[in-house]
Amino acid sequence: MPVLQKFMLFLKTQDKAAFVEAMIACFAAPLIKGLRCGILLNVSRNGEDMRLAWRSQKNGLSRRFGVEFEEMSFTERSVILFIYRTDLLALHLSGEDTVRFLENMGYDCAGDFPSGCVKTLIERFRAGMPHEIGVFLGYPLDDVKGFIENGGRDSKATGYWKVYGDESYAMRKFDEYRKAETDVAATTLKEAGYV
Repeated sequence: MPVLQKFMLFLKTQDKAAFVEAMIACFAAPLIKGLRCGILLNVSRNGEDMRLAWRSQKNGLSRRFGVEFEEMSFTERSVILFIYRTDLLALHLSGEDTVRFLENMGYDCAGDFPSGCVKTLIERFRAGMPHEIGVFLGYPLDDVKGFIENGGRDSKATGYWKVYGDESYAMRKFDEYRKAETDVAATTLKEAGYV
């Protein structure tokens, strides 16, 4: 059985607090390791109310992993998080072409950067999925533009995102992200004696 599949089965056996921590540690691993600037994570499990477990750990996990959390949306049972590293996000969003793209999409990149852009993203996310979110997740700008222009159709490849630009670059990134997640999942399983 693949490690990530075994990890997901293991998570079902954990209490809510351990579930939240392990989910974030695993699926934010590429972010924590500096491989990307942001991720979206849906913290949910079998219809259970995960909000209290998440909120009780938020500050400790932020300090432990060196990341920021924004609640993009929530229901009675789950929360969708935008998890990011401010330093990496600022670097990724500050490219001249990316700034121009975001400004054309109505973002203020001259003010409180990047937190002002994040606030605008949250507002737009709550109104519906904004396609420009890809730049906040570290996707190449060509792929974000390609997705928007093609309505999500006719991509060269699909993995963590739909690829319209440099396919070999995207495949390398997909492998890096998957390895980071798999390494954390394998370590967690080993430490828990769940191997």
